[in-house]
Amino acid sequence: MNRKHRLCAAAFVLLALALPAAAKKPAAPGLYHDTLGNGLELFVMENNAAPLAFIMLTVRTGAVSQTQETAGLFHLYEHMMFKGNAKYPDQAATTAALNEMGVSDWNGFTAVDAVSYYFTVPAAQARAGLEFWSYAVRTPLMEEQEFANEKEVVVSEITGNETNPGRIFLAALNKHLFAASPWRRDSSGTREIVRGATVEQMRDIQRTYYVPNNAAVFVGGDVKHGDILRMVREIYGDWGKTQSVPFAPPPTKTPFSGTRKFVYGDARTGDGFVQVGYYLRGPDGETDAADTYGADMWGQLLRKPDGAYKSLLLADETLSIPDPDYIGGYYATERASGIISLSSVMRNDGAAVDKAERWLSLVQGEGTALFTGGDFAGERLLREAKHQLEDAEAYAAETAEGYLRALSGVWATSGLAYAQSYDKKMQDVTAADVRAFVENYIAGKNGMFVVFVSPAVYARNKAAFDAAGYEEITADNAFWWKE
Repeated sequence: MNRKHRLCAAAFVLLALALPAAAKKPAAPGLYHDTLGNGLELFVMENNAAPLAFIMLTVRTGAVSQTQETAGLFHLYEHMMFKGNAKYPDQAATTAALNEMGVSDWNGFTAVDAVSYYFTVPAAQARAGLEFWSYAVRTPLMEEQEFANEKEVVVSEITGNETNPGRIFLAALNKHLFAASPWRRDSSGTREIVRGATVEQMRDIQRTYYVPNNAAVFVGGDVKHGDILRMVREIYGDWGKTQSVPFAPPPTKTPFSGTRKFVYGDARTGDGFVQVGYYLRGPDGETDAADTYGADMWGQLLRKPDGAYKSLLLADETLSIPDPDYIGGYYATERASGIISLSSVMRNDGAAVDKAERWLSLVQGEGTALFTGGDFAGERLLREAKHQLEDAEAYAAETAEGYLRALSGVWATSGLAYAQSYDKKMQDVTAADVRAFVENYIAGKNGMFVVFVSPAVYARNKAAFDAAGYEEITADNAFWWKE
């Protein structure tokens, strides 16, 4: 079996178990930054490889800004951005404007820490593109019938999520790892909240969060920085700022008094595999920025195929891990919900519970101890990891769109200063920084352990899972609003 097919077999644990990690992007060649008088930030990346301009407007809000009573409303607001504004009175006019500019792909998304709107236009249409997003973001009409229609669209998405295996797992992760406020990681929200939403609530979101000192414009491609800066000043310069944007402190870093163990009978998992994931709270971009560099270096060192951690797991024959590709781990920076994950795919030899317990014991014991030693984070290994990061940065900067998308995520989670200094900070990381991260966030901490097996394997092993203290994850108990 070739490498591509082998990776497909492991794709679930390395992709579906993993949460989207916020990529880290420092300043790059051809990248310019400006701040308007009203606080709006502008990032321009010149790259004339093609006569196109990528334009994205990002607002520093999303699920992280939600309360239990407003979960889902920020996503609903995003939908209304394409339903008419002061210049384009309805969706038909909006679509016609996009077609006239030559836009082939346009969209918006609501994430945990950011709401973004973007498209790519011919470079000659850069001004028209900037004006389009200005009208959409600053002057949405929120017409009542369109609003009612879009609420049902969002409700249908929420309903679909209830049967999506990946969404079910993510909901369970949010519910338990962030028990104090799981809605701050759930941009979908609930049917009841969305159906009960009012236009006035949308206007409140607009007044509070859709303000220039909480937003940034990202433009990249065959453009000139000076031209774009002039356009943005002319188009967005009169956008009124607010005094402050509310932000609640992050939830606890220690949600569990002991390790919480769960089992999930997931139809996507083959009978021949047992998949495991161990999740802990990590540093947060808003409050723990200094800790994220050691965390990111830990994640980089963990990827080494012949590194000490992967070698430790592969050497244990009882785990039956096929090869290094079936062992994963990462740290994902988020503004108030950083997550650490360790995961593996193991062959199912008939004793799923015993295999899972052995993996957890090894990771919490020898594996964690190994993270603080020279075999994992020695000087030579750190130098190699830093070179790999430099290569990755050079590769990422080859396309303006890819680079700016990642930069917008960093800006939303950690701010401008963090993004600008990230590359140098990573090159300064020491073995002591990695050890400090492990000691503060992994060693001796209690996490959420999840075992993924097929429904058939779970049925055969249910008694053993029950006896070992595992809680079952189901569509009926995973979502925070299904209490």
